[in-house]
Amino acid sequence: MRKVNARVRGDGEKTREALIQAAGVLAAERGWSMVSAKDVCDWAGVNGASINYWFGSRDALYEAVLTRIPDVIFSQELEIEMVQYDTAEGAIRHFLDYHLNNINAEKNWRIRVWAREVTGTPADQLIKLFDKMGRQRMAAMRQFFADYLEIDDINDLRVQAAQLTTMSSVMLLIILSPKIRNHAYDGFESDPKLFGELIKEQIMAGLSKAREDYRRQIG
Repeated sequence: MRKVNARVRGDGEKTREALIQAAGVLAAERGWSMVSAKDVCDWAGVNGASINYWFGSRDALYEAVLTRIPDVIFSQELEIEMVQYDTAEGAIRHFLDYHLNNINAEKNWRIRVWAREVTGTPADQLIKLFDKMGRQRMAAMRQFFADYLEIDDINDLRVQAAQLTTMSSVMLLIILSPKIRNHAYDGFESDPKLFGELIKEQIMAGLSKAREDYRRQIG
């Protein structure tokens, strides 16, 4: 009996994952409003009743899709890597290196779904996800900027501005189509390592100037 149950659980996990992958790919291509439950099941190659059986509803499936997005930007694994650094500057540099070094990686559906959501009318599920997970992840990352700027309150507007400025630069590069990005800025192809370093140093220079300005205001 145990072996049968284990097999069923294993098959169920595979089915759930297949449905999430199918929903993600189709949502990235068409937008979720244009994807039917039948489309997802056909793409995943599963029974038409699978979505309701494993998720309860089409909306619940999409919520599962959206939960995969935060890891693209700031995963717990990346946070663990960042806290290993002795200084907040080292941690922020690692965050920038992580994304700049992977900028030419093949785009996956999580990036494209996220881009659709943040540049259009976000789904209710994304707002709920942000309230549930996003705020916590944003706060965790904001602490690195507060430490760098030597400001105690992570919700200080100066800390928020530093985080937004830095993340906006990175997120724009993630969203942009490689063909458009490389056509507009051939540095990504001619000398990607050097170009990435220049981008990182300019971002860090802006943060450094902000920190010096705040120090003068206090002093």
